[in-house]
Formats: sequence, C-alpha cells, structure tokens
Amino acid sequence: MSPRRLKVRRRLLPLSCLVIAILLGYRVYREFVPNVAQLRQECQKAVAADEWNLVETVARRWTVVAPKSGEAWMQLGEALYKQRKFQHAVECYRSVPQSSPEAEAAAISQMEMLFGPLNAPVEAAMVCEQILTRNPQSKKARQRLLFFLALTLQRAELVHQVRSAIDSESEPIEAFVYLFMADTLMFSNGIELNSRWLHGDPTSEIFEVAQAIFVAQTLDFSLLLDDLAAAQAARRDAARRDAVMQKLIAKYPHNSELLAYNIQKLIQVGDVASVVKLLAEATVECEADPRFWRFKGWVHMQRNELGDAGASYRRAIELNPLDWVTRHMLSEVLQHDGHVDDVKTLRDITVQGRELHNALRNAPSAREVPRELLLQLADYAVTCGDDQVSRALRKRIQQDQVQ
Repeated sequence: MSPRRLKVRRRLLPLSCLVIAILLGYRVYREFVPNVAQLRQECQKAVAADEWNLVETVARRWTVVAPKSGEAWMQLGEALYKQRKFQHAVECYRSVPQSSPEAEAAAISQMEMLFGPLNAPVEAAMVCEQILTRNPQSKKARQRLLFFLALTLQRAELVHQVRSAIDSESEPIEAFVYLFMADTLMFSNGIELNSRWLHGDPTSEIFEVAQAIFVAQTLDFSLLLDDLAAAQAARRDAARRDAVMQKLIAKYPHNSELLAYNIQKLIQVGDVASVVKLLAEATVECEADPRFWRFKGWVHMQRNELGDAGASYRRAIELNPLDWVTRHMLSEVLQHDGHVDDVKTLRDITVQGRELHNALRNAPSAREVPRELLLQLADYAVTCGDDQVSRALRKRIQQDQVQ
C-alpha cells in the first residue's frame, strides 16, 4: 500500500467516527427525549388505564419538550386534578398560553376548581369575567357568574350581567328568572353556600351579609307557615335574627342589601322616621337601585306628597320594568288623582306579576321552570314594555325546545 493511500484513509477515519457518533446520539436522543407524538400516545395509554401518576410523569416531560403546548399543560392539569392536587392543577391551567386553542377550556377548568374544592369563589368570578371579556358568548362562564352574583345578592351587578348576556345571546334560561325575581331572590342553598364561602374568607362583607339575609328570610318565611311548631320556633329565633341584623347594619352602615332588608321591615310596621334615617345612609350607587326609589316613594306617600311619590315610583319602574310591586303602589297615587283607567291597567299588571312571582317561587329551581310558565313570563314582559326580555326569552325557549 502506498503512503499516499494510507494518508487518505487516516483522514477518512475521523469523519466516519463522527457520522457514527451522530447516529448514536440521535438514537439516544430519541430514546430519552421522545417527540410530542410519542408523549401524547403515552399519555393516552396511561389515561385509558386510569394510571394518573404515570400521566403526570409523562405530561411533565411533555411540558418540558413543548412548554408552549396548551394540550400538554391541560393533560398535566387533569392528571393533578384526578389526584386531588387542586392548587397545582390550577397553576397548570394558568400556564396554558392565551393564544392556544385550549385557552378557554383551561380557564373554565380553573374556574370550576376555584368555585369548587379550592373554595375561592371571588377569584373564580374574576376568571369568569376574563373569559367573557375574550368571548362574550361563553355560556358556561356566564352561567356560573350569574349564579354566583345571585347567590351573594349582588343585585345591581346581576341585573347588569343578565342584560349583557341577553345582548350577546349567551344567557342561560335561569337568567330571566333572576331578572324577574331580582328584588326577592331566595335560594334553598343560599345559607349553605354563603356559609362555606364565608368560612374560606371570614372577612368578606358580601358573604357575611348574604348569609345573614338568607337566614332572616328563612325565618320570615317560617313565620307564615301553617305548621304551628315551625312558626313558634321561628318566633323564638326572631329576636336573635333582629339582633344579628342590627349588629350588621352597625358594622356595614352603607351596605345596600342590609339597608333594603331593614327598610322593608320598617315599612311593614309603618315606621316613617326610621325609614328616612336609613335612607340617609344609602350611597350614590343606590340611585340606580329601583328598590330605594320605591322606598322614597313610600315615604312621600305617607307624607301625602303625591307628586313626589308618583315621580319616585315611576323612576323605580323605569329602572326595573318588570317591577309589579311598585306598579301597585303607583296605582294608589293615581287613584287619589282620579285616573281610573291607569289604575285598572296598573292593578291588572300587579295581579299578573304577583301570580307569576308565586308560580316561579314554587318551581323546582330557576333552571327547571316549566315551558308554559316561561311563556307567561315572556307575555308579562311585553305587558311591562320590556321587549328586550320578551324577544330574548321566546328565542331561548325555541332553541331549548329544538335541542
């Protein structure tokens, strides 16, 4: 062999070694750093076998390989949720990029855990609002937000969100019930949920007030029952209820729900001076609350200030067209002025509204209202001049019937 040929072979030897090293390296890489398709397949097999520890392990490797993959973070979040590692699961859902297709699903999963096992409803409501900012037609977020606002007696925001939902055609069927019953919201699980939420946030004014009002409403309702034992028990608790409410009104003197509840109780016994005193505590926000215009109208009526009473009642109806209680009170003003036809119209609406109110109160739940009753509500909305509600409700009834 010539010296020249040997020299060429010596130069080629390092190149062949390099190729072999690259191939071996790639093989090792493929073995220890699998691609996304392999990781997805491994996760699917582990999920099918209900092996959530393994799903977590594989999904963590997936998030390392593809840190911007919403699918990987969702898979890891589900694995942690199944193992009851709720806070860590929420953090995974928060890691899903907003630009990924899984962004809204991740936010909804986050919302469900905050409302549920993590007992952080205020944060959950904020997530709902974030979802709706990006997608106003998200029915799941809208439904959960409306439920939370109704259960915590945040009436002004509830009404605003219902109207917004109707505008974006994302309203659940119970939204119409909430809107009609806004002044008299009462839930069988109101005490239970607000107590649980208050336990998680002991300094919350919203939960403390809502819990107290639901307790007070339950006692008020028991006093009207034919069950003698239940009524007697409610009377024994009435003094304690009144003491609690007075303590809360001293603690939160400007809380609109406490003011409204206490003013209504004072109106029932005709205490004008005390009503005026509490109305003086109302904040600027109460100017948009139809209940307070009704209360003002009542004070004017007791003072025989018919013009001011009528103006206050009309303002209340303008703010809440579905209000049948104020229409009855306005009819009394008009009766003094001799407007016979207007009085009859108002009292017909009052009867229709009262019957509808009682029927809805006896429905299984706000989500389980018979179709016939919903149609009556749509007819009532027309009578009250609330065409937005009437059209939207009829459309929703038709859609639900098709589905």
